[in-house]
Amino acid sequence: MAQDEKTPVDPAPRSGKRQRRRQPSDPERRRDPVGTRRAILAAAGAEFGAHGFDGARVVRIAQAAGVSHQLITYYFGSKRGLYEALSEQWLSTAMPLSHELPFAQAIQRYVHMAHEDPGWVHTLTREEAGSRPPAEDDRATELLKSVEELRARQARGEFRGDIDVGVLSLAFFAASIAPVALPWIAREFTQQDPDSQEFTDYYAEQVARIVAALRDTTVPGPPSQDPESEPDPK
Repeated sequence: MAQDEKTPVDPAPRSGKRQRRRQPSDPERRRDPVGTRRAILAAAGAEFGAHGFDGARVVRIAQAAGVSHQLITYYFGSKRGLYEALSEQWLSTAMPLSHELPFAQAIQRYVHMAHEDPGWVHTLTREEAGSRPPAEDDRATELLKSVEELRARQARGEFRGDIDVGVLSLAFFAASIAPVALPWIAREFTQQDPDSQEFTDYYAEQVARIVAALRDTTVPGPPSQDPESEPDPK
């Protein structure tokens, strides 16, 4: 592990509860804390997306953001603190959409968000089955809230009552990130460039149409029995 990774720091509490640390020595960075945090988080998103949590290195994040390792320690405390901050940023941006917009419009926005921030999509898809990534409890709480919101929408008639809202949430979350997470498959299925803005706009609109169809489309029942196999009613 790189020497910078071993710099001893106090364990950082979850995002929003971190202890105050010494002011960074770089006066330019002190004058623009918002821009500095934004640059660090952007670099961290790319690093986690490329290497996963375990493979990510804070020294590379610092180099990509153009800051010192000390400054990352000051703002986030540790690699875990960075991951938690990214998760918090995603939740604070994405979750309100499911409350404020009709579901079809929220899904459209999620498609665009995935296109605009592919690093976070790659970070999610790199999480290993059976492991608990940082900030998992906070994320689980928010996702369960979104399922309850969908259940309320279902009760208001926004989509069919015979649909499992948990399955619906999973299916459309997967749909929203599919062009970024599975670009080759997306290209083969649609014969379009999934990286292009034109495709993103078109795909978002088509997914929204599918959501809208859930209100009216009936689900076929089981196939009818072969008449020859039916018992004689006599």
